[in-house]
Amino acid sequence: MATRDKYLWGAAVAAAALSACATGTLGDPPGSGKTSGPEMPPVEPQGFKPPAPSLRRLLARQYRSSVRDLLGDAAAAAADPPADSSLNGFDAIGSAQLGVSDDAVTKYEDSARAVATAAMGDTARIATFLSCDPMAPADATACRKDFAKTFGRLAFRRPLDPEEIDRYAGVAETASTELGDFNSGIEYAILAFLESPSFLYQVEIGGVDPARPTLRRLDGYELASRMSFFLVGSTPSPALLDAAEKGTLNDAAGARAAAKALLAKPEARAALDSFYGEFLRLRDLDSVVKDASAFPLFTPKLAQAMREETLHLIDDIVWDQNGDYRDVLDADYTFVNGDLAELYGLPKPAGDGSGFIKVQLPEEQKRGGLLGQASFLSLFSHAAISSPTLRGKFVRERLLCQAIPAPPANVNTVLPTDPNAKTAREKLSVHQTAPACKSCHQAMDLIGFGLENYDGIGAFRTTENGETIDPKTDAAGIGAFDGAKSLGTLLRDQQGVTSCMVRNIFRGATGHIDTPGEEPVLKELDQSFTDSGYHLQDLMVELVASDAFRLVGVVE
Repeated sequence: MATRDKYLWGAAVAAAALSACATGTLGDPPGSGKTSGPEMPPVEPQGFKPPAPSLRRLLARQYRSSVRDLLGDAAAAAADPPADSSLNGFDAIGSAQLGVSDDAVTKYEDSARAVATAAMGDTARIATFLSCDPMAPADATACRKDFAKTFGRLAFRRPLDPEEIDRYAGVAETASTELGDFNSGIEYAILAFLESPSFLYQVEIGGVDPARPTLRRLDGYELASRMSFFLVGSTPSPALLDAAEKGTLNDAAGARAAAKALLAKPEARAALDSFYGEFLRLRDLDSVVKDASAFPLFTPKLAQAMREETLHLIDDIVWDQNGDYRDVLDADYTFVNGDLAELYGLPKPAGDGSGFIKVQLPEEQKRGGLLGQASFLSLFSHAAISSPTLRGKFVRERLLCQAIPAPPANVNTVLPTDPNAKTAREKLSVHQTAPACKSCHQAMDLIGFGLENYDGIGAFRTTENGETIDPKTDAAGIGAFDGAKSLGTLLRDQQGVTSCMVRNIFRGATGHIDTPGEEPVLKELDQSFTDSGYHLQDLMVELVASDAFRLVGVVE
């Protein structure tokens, strides 16, 4: 075994601990039963019963951002954590419920090794974790402990206890002695920190609330981590950890103020973009395949532009205007580059056409908001044709939180061939009458029929296979409409749409499906969202300040 490999004993320890985390046998980390700062009197909503505490792994993007904030851009570029696995529509839920494979442990080990090596090239940043002269032999031991204490607090997002400081300083000392170099010891200490479950997992265990023994309240450090990973997608800053230590985050007002400060950071936009990449499945555009003969305009470059168009609209409404979130559903403008302008039949932007400009949508195309954008229309279509069923299913499930059951196992889902059926509406007519199909397909297809003026990549059309398209429809629980804008306008006035957004933001933030015991708080959040004028920034602040974000239950 190579000399340097001898110090990877930390990897074996981390692997065992990771396995323990995955099976739920890991005990509380040091200090997890304590609440930093002064205790605040709790207020429990009637019927409020949050789920039991849990650990959840950092998402790949959170891992990379944390490495960047801790150790710099070069270290972040070297980071290569395991890919995320989505569950119930969100990576965060997968990270909380799915175990860690042996391959994933190896991947973490390899990533930590590469990050530690790259980090040592940034001597200025490493020096920020040292307050003594490592070249003086008498100071070397103190220097290593200083590093373990300072870097460890940031890496673990909490203070280390004396035993932990000695352990990681010992890793540095052993490696430094064997390799004859102080900096090599620091490199191996970084490696050990990055393989620890205390870095790889968000710890959300809390401490038992003496006044309410059925609840556990996240301590200041745990809350700082949950808040930071939710709002800016990265590890808490030193300032936020200082606020946790002082007890500033221990009540709703302090959490609310900290959340507002985080949302003012540019990283908050990127974090929300990542949420919408999951929620709207925008990231799936990278793997969408279209029939080149049916859609010659479709290219990976156009698919990327589709994704950016949707995010530009969301950013404009949520951040630039801090406006009514519901405008995302029926805005009469959008953002296009040259490729999208060609697809939509709009004038090409000046210059090379690579930049995005804000444009008014032509009324005759009946576009408006998300449901008239090529991202949605392409994602929820087949390779060569559009799909009223997929489009309607997305609206029901993602925008209204209405479950559509899978078809029975014995049902033939292949449509019978009818030479007289030219349009998708005509071809799907059998689904509207067949007893085994109609209940679900009427819920989905009747929505999709109203979007049939847009082909499988979102181009406007009035005919299909030479037959005039009939886009007029009346969907149960939504109403009559014709085109994306009129559908969006109907949806924006549906309480179910805004309630569904509250639920999905909550799920992405907490890493679990909301439980019946959390309904009282979700209703409060729904009402505060309405009272704010549907400002999404305000919703995120109130979510962080809510008991459902700051409290967990006990293991029963």
